[in-house]
Amino acid sequence: MPTKDFKAPKPNTAAIQIAKILLPFVNRWYLKGLTLDIDAESIERLKAACAHPTVLAPNHTAHADPAVMFLLSKRLSQTFYYMAARETFDKGRLGTIQGFLLQRMGAYSIVRGTSDRNAFRMTRKLLSQGTSPVVIFAEGEISRQNDTVMRFERGTIQLCFWALDDMKKANVSKSLYVFPIGIKYRYTKNMWNAIDAAMTRLEYKILPADAFVKDLQIECLERYERLRRIGVAMLGALAKEYHLNLTPKTGDVETASLTVQIQALKEHILSHAENIMGIQPTGDILSRVRNLKNLVDAEVYRDVEQMTAYERKIHEQQLQKFQLFYPDLERLINFIAISDGYVAEKPSPERYLDVITRLEKEVFGAAKMRGPRSASIRVGNPMNLANYYEHYRTQRRETVEQITVELETTVQNLVAGKSE
Repeated sequence: MPTKDFKAPKPNTAAIQIAKILLPFVNRWYLKGLTLDIDAESIERLKAACAHPTVLAPNHTAHADPAVMFLLSKRLSQTFYYMAARETFDKGRLGTIQGFLLQRMGAYSIVRGTSDRNAFRMTRKLLSQGTSPVVIFAEGEISRQNDTVMRFERGTIQLCFWALDDMKKANVSKSLYVFPIGIKYRYTKNMWNAIDAAMTRLEYKILPADAFVKDLQIECLERYERLRRIGVAMLGALAKEYHLNLTPKTGDVETASLTVQIQALKEHILSHAENIMGIQPTGDILSRVRNLKNLVDAEVYRDVEQMTAYERKIHEQQLQKFQLFYPDLERLINFIAISDGYVAEKPSPERYLDVITRLEKEVFGAAKMRGPRSASIRVGNPMNLANYYEHYRTQRRETVEQITVELETTVQNLVAGKSE
């Protein structure tokens, strides 16, 4: 088995320039014509900090987020570095070619949830040098919801303080800025026909055949009723597959709160995976899913070349064990942020398609990218962590926690359109 080695950033000016030239064609083909909407104030805030060590901390709504940040770097005429999950460098049909190109764009790898010394060392080095901003998606996973920001991981702020430690040891006095960035997508054309077509495709795949005896039966339903009916049918099928009785008294999926049932199913699937791995559950569902994903990543990306023959045998056994629940883990990640009422609260095309995308991924294994979209970017006031350093030295954990929560809250407010 090949070693899952660290992928260092190898930014290449020529490669970046070629990428920027090709970007309009890639954008039209892959991103369906994505455009940026960024206000002058946000641009000025970013330009003002370019001379300092800087972390850009956007929310992670969609797979297009890294492309949005690359488009932003082009708008600013500034090279960014990007921390990316290790699996990103091998993912997709292009495989190692994709990884090669990502490194030339300034991306470097991290094995999430581990003491990835190479990634930590690289981040500290880049921040200490302060030549280009470092982009870190602090949620760790994609929320897949346009209006939702999941809880931020504490590692982003911790890495910043470690970089300040390095600077202090080298007698370098610099500010270190963390910029909260909110990314929110908006479709720029009428999407209702596409939404109706997508729901029809899901209905034919999920609902029983007798639901289509009369075509008028579907046509008479409101859109939200159709979407909820699809969700209820999927939930019932998954509950049956996992031998979970969601409504013991009546057996009727629709008699109980759908949110409660969704949470019950997540808990059941997660407990099943934890039992296989012999893990004691600690924390809420999001923390437990992250812990499980981190455990898998840590094992998959272990350096097998440093193992003895016996250690390799145990490693292979662990990987075989992962195969028993990896589909469950992917399902949990896909649905981790979803709850009943997300669309009802604000029945926008974006929210409909957030949910439809999840359903398509579950049913068909992949979701269609629809567009064109505009990515609204709003940049909040930066936090200068040098101002918190003395407090950090005496209360490390508390300081990291406090700043992480402030950063997360600010990003959520930016996504929600609230002014600071």
